[in-house]
Amino acid sequence: MTRDKQLDPVDLKIMQLLQVNGRMETVHVGNRVGRSTSATLERIEQLVELGYIKRFAAILDRALVGRPTLMVTLVKLKAHGIEELHDFAQAMALQPEVQVVLHLAGEFDFMLQVTVRDPAEYKLFLEHKLCVLPMVDKLHSSLVLEECKMEPALPLG
Repeated sequence: MTRDKQLDPVDLKIMQLLQVNGRMETVHVGNRVGRSTSATLERIEQLVELGYIKRFAAILDRALVGRPTLMVTLVKLKAHGIEELHDFAQAMALQPEVQVVLHLAGEFDFMLQVTVRDPAEYKLFLEHKLCVLPMVDKLHSSLVLEECKMEPALPLG
């Protein structure tokens, strides 16, 4: 399997199954796709090696681990040079409370998904980690009232 080769239906099914349950045992994945355990394991290893599967991770319940407050923060930078864009993205990637950093086209340059314990912790994040960055011009923060859909699985096929 080369990276420029089209994925076949078995590859797609394997990835679909693992997106829903990354801990599914290879034998069960193989049974679901009609392949032996060893052939299935080989395909999974190839999908990882080629970068189709980036990593396996557990999705935690924010409230149960003590970080129930989710904020969406839109950020506009003062300048839009490559260095400023890169420096901002890198600075935010280093912050543990920032789960998502998206570079946008439009009025705002970045969208951050920030998970904190409470509004007071978000205020500290703003004051000590975000607003102190010299390239930041404008912010717009929104409190997420409800996660109506938060699905990490990509549609395949």
